[in-house]
Amino acid sequence: MKRIILLLSVVFLCFTSCKKEDKNADLYYSDTLLSQITSGDQAIHGLTYNSSYLIYESMEPFVYSKYTYDSGNILRKEETAFSFSPLSCVYIPGASLESDPRNAKVSGYSEYEYDNSLKLIKKSTYSINNGTDQLTYYHTFEYKNGNIARVSIFNAQGQMTQYNDYSYDDNGNMTKDEMYLVGATVKLYETRIYEFDNKNNPYKVFSSEGIPGKYTNRNNIIKETLISYNGTVENRNTTLHTYAYNNLDYPVKIDQLDCKYGK
Repeated sequence: MKRIILLLSVVFLCFTSCKKEDKNADLYYSDTLLSQITSGDQAIHGLTYNSSYLIYESMEPFVYSKYTYDSGNILRKEETAFSFSPLSCVYIPGASLESDPRNAKVSGYSEYEYDNSLKLIKKSTYSINNGTDQLTYYHTFEYKNGNIARVSIFNAQGQMTQYNDYSYDDNGNMTKDEMYLVGATVKLYETRIYEFDNKNNPYKVFSSEGIPGKYTNRNNIIKETLISYNGTVENRNTTLHTYAYNNLDYPVKIDQLDCKYGK
């Protein structure tokens, strides 16, 4: 396990050093935009932003994501690539695509569709196999009082396999997530219940991805209760989260993780 953790650390630190050495990158910073998350001395997540201060890149161990927007700053595409080389920053001109996460071969992507009022209504996810794009699954979105009330998941054949129903508090935080599996019958599989602080959620930069929860909440989750169902038996598990905040009410520490903003 220690070797795996060390490998992840080496890969990510390599990713972040690539970013810093890319002198042609137009990177934008803000005191309210999360730029890096670390666990001790191990970098585990790095973020960059475009000139409109929208999320542009997300870099985690082995995983690189890039976000593309239209002229109206509406998210249209998210591309994902995987790099499995612990020496991925040792770039040799003309060598393999694994020399830098930005050069890793895209393995999949999601495309976003909106209605006339620019509400997200569909997210289609594709995999790329041997140069061929294949629809893997897609999400559809339903709204109530301006919030996403239901997200349904369909397989490539158009069959619904799952849907989630959501409830919110007055701040727009998602307080309950009920997950149903769809087969011969519809079954409530699990329920998640959340409680929040009154501070700023740094992960909200990902809210354009659409799935309600950690990335769409205005505030930070301080308590999460998971209820799973097995026939008539309910199993409950509660997780508590702790935070330290800066003077702008953004977390600088989330549990054991440290958060950095700006440069």
